[in-house]
Amino acid sequence: MDLYEALKAGTSEEELLRAFHKDLDEANARIAAEQEATADKEYLANCRDSLAEAILEYTKALLGEDLDESISVKSVTETLKGFEEDVKRTVTLSKKLDKILEKAKSENKKPVGIKVTTRSIDDDDDDDDIITQFLKSLK
Repeated sequence: MDLYEALKAGTSEEELLRAFHKDLDEANARIAAEQEATADKEYLANCRDSLAEAILEYTKALLGEDLDESISVKSVTETLKGFEEDVKRTVTLSKKLDKILEKAKSENKKPVGIKVTTRSIDDDDDDDDIITQFLKSLK
C-alpha cells in the first residue's frame, strides 16, 4: 500500500512514520550484519592465505629446497578450505556429544527407588508373605 492509499484509508501520519522508522531500522541492521559477515569472510580469507604462504615457507625451510611447481599457495589454500569444513563438522559433532553425555550423566544420578533389604526366609513363611515382603521392598 502506498502513502496515498494509507492516508486515504485512515492511517495516521504518526503510524506511517513509526512503520517507516521500524522498517528503516531493520534495513540498517540487516546491512550492518551483511557488512560484518563480509568483513569476517575477508579476514578468514586473509588468514587462510597467510597460513598457506607460511606452510610453503615452512616446508621449503624444512626440506631445504623449493617444492614441486604443482604445490602452490592456491593449492594449499584449497586444501585448507576442505580442512575448515572438517573442523566445523568436528566441532558440531563434539557439541552434540557433549550434550548427550551431559544428559546421560544427569539421568544416571537419579535414584532408582528400589530398596534392597536382607531378610532370611524361614521354612514357616508362606509364598504370600514372601511376595508381600518383596513388593514392600520395591516402594
